[in-house]
Amino acid sequence: MSAAVMDETVSYRLAKKSGLWVAFTPSGHDGARTWQMEVSVRGRGGRVLAPLIAATAMRPVASVTLKGETYPLTIGWHESRRGGAVAFGGERKIGMDGGTVSWEMIWKPQDADHNGFLAEMRVRTTPRREGQLSLRLHTPLYKPELWSLPAAAARGHCAVVARSNYNKYAVSFVMLSSADDDGAWDENQNSFMTTIYSFPMGGGKPVKFALDMAETQSPQDARRMLASHYARIADTQLHPVAPLRPLFPQSTVDALLTPDAHAAIGIERLYLRAPAPDQDSFYAGFPHYSLEALQTLWNWGRIHPDDRISRLVRFGATGFATDFQVMGRSGQPEPNKGAFWDCRGKDGFSDSNGEPTHGIAANARMARALFLLHTATGEPLYKQSGLNICQWLMLKQNSEDYYSGESVHATQGELEDGKVFGNPAALDGAQAIQPMTLAYRATQNEVFIKAARRIAAYLIQEWMPQYEPISPVDIAQTILSLMALDAEAPSDKMRAIIREWGSWLRIRPLNAGSPILSADGHHSGLFECAKAGFLMHAMDSDPDYLRYAFAALGAIPRAAYFDTWRAADLYHTALLSLGSLISEARPDFDMLHLRLGWRDFAPDPATASFLKVTTLDGGPVDYLPLVCRANDQLLVIALAPPDVTEILIHKNGKQPISRDLLTDALDAATPLHPLLGEEWARVGIFTVDR
Repeated sequence: MSAAVMDETVSYRLAKKSGLWVAFTPSGHDGARTWQMEVSVRGRGGRVLAPLIAATAMRPVASVTLKGETYPLTIGWHESRRGGAVAFGGERKIGMDGGTVSWEMIWKPQDADHNGFLAEMRVRTTPRREGQLSLRLHTPLYKPELWSLPAAAARGHCAVVARSNYNKYAVSFVMLSSADDDGAWDENQNSFMTTIYSFPMGGGKPVKFALDMAETQSPQDARRMLASHYARIADTQLHPVAPLRPLFPQSTVDALLTPDAHAAIGIERLYLRAPAPDQDSFYAGFPHYSLEALQTLWNWGRIHPDDRISRLVRFGATGFATDFQVMGRSGQPEPNKGAFWDCRGKDGFSDSNGEPTHGIAANARMARALFLLHTATGEPLYKQSGLNICQWLMLKQNSEDYYSGESVHATQGELEDGKVFGNPAALDGAQAIQPMTLAYRATQNEVFIKAARRIAAYLIQEWMPQYEPISPVDIAQTILSLMALDAEAPSDKMRAIIREWGSWLRIRPLNAGSPILSADGHHSGLFECAKAGFLMHAMDSDPDYLRYAFAALGAIPRAAYFDTWRAADLYHTALLSLGSLISEARPDFDMLHLRLGWRDFAPDPATASFLKVTTLDGGPVDYLPLVCRANDQLLVIALAPPDVTEILIHKNGKQPISRDLLTDALDAATPLHPLLGEEWARVGIFTVDR
């Protein structure tokens, strides 16, 4: 570098479309020339909007400690590299024996959608030694506020964000390498920091971290930015995926269809029994959601026909819709008309704890199941019952179009009858979005879709700036609710919000022993988290959510996996989500449809009589068969453990020519491919012409 250039400030832009610039300004004297560095956000005309990261000789980016002596690592050179990357480093003498330490740091832009970079640092000493490496990144933000992610610390990672209320900018720091201190922030130096003891300084081991910068309107925006950043960087380390095991839930379905699994109450009315140890009580709602179980059974029968399913679903849904709904009495006020009870036990109707209350979230989920059962069976009672719940839900909203708690006092002749109580920050009310969208579809009455939009608006404009979601089950249900609204009118803004919730979901641990994740005693929360992951993958084709969904399923103890109807529900959900590996696929999880361009594939019970899919040695395979009525084309989505490399498809006893939609190959052979290119599962998607 020439002397003229050494006397000038040099600026590099991090990526072509980024607002981030890195400026190097010379300092020191000719015998010990160094560079000061500043990372800033610039606007039009090159005006600096906010300085974010700075390094000087007095505040170097790092230091090494060897034999008790600490040496600051100042910047001696810098250069721009391909892809918008910036590299800088230096070299200095150490000790009295003529040794040297050289170092290099490379910053690479993350992607076009984020103002941040991935950094990698290498340190080499001559002669080679082991010592202490301290990384310090000073930020000039004015009086920054700090937040960290406990979920990252629990994994031995570092994730912290600093935000200044002065210019509204925030900087988040994520480091996955194991550090030996509990630092992450030095309040005296306004610096992100971490220390690694016994660091081998041979130049081979890199230190990696990531920084993200953005303008945030509120502290909560900064927290969401950190959650999204950490989820994006941690990626596969968050939830490792175990090798897949078969998911076919025939034993679950068989258990639901046995006579002991339900109780006859009257003519054409029966109740589905809850799993042990709650078999002496009957649950329409929380925590077992028998109405959802019946809807799952109906979908199962659309692909695996069984004469018992139709009778059980119709009589079961009629029993719950007839008996569990609160009905008004002539001449008496009934503030809870239309609401459903969760449970019927030996002492009568109540919530799951035996208390006289109605749950907001539980009623929302029951209404959703009733609408789907009406679509399946055409029974008017189910539609009317769902509408009654939706009207009750709207009557319980407060002035902000949300709910002042998660429960409602049942009618007991008391002053509090019909009043909402509990935690006003609870996310239970978000679940009301799902039945409201279905009520709109069933009636075309805009009052329902407007109610759903107002709930979503409250979540986005009021709830999210003030609170942070904790429960992964609440997060999963909120994602499903927002996706239901987005399905009515797709919106880039809504999908950006959903992705923020998706980041919160991915950073939460999946602990099978957590009571939050097993409200029903059968790991219901893990199933719900997996379902949200599969739907997120279907929305964005993001492989991280597919890994998350299968990690959630893998976290469920195998001995308990088939004990609940949710195994049958997730079976179809998982396979249908894999259809999104095809770029043009548009799945409908409620109806079990998959649209590929103009072709609409749907279940056909006849496939059970002419289609057989097995491994090469005749073993069972998890698969979903769908048929396009427009041209009678058959679609087969197959999923198998990693040791199954090929399957056999037999149609009417013969092996047909199939098109592999993942490779576009046309052949009688139907090989499976590593899912996401990894060795924990294999997948195949094939079409067979008539």
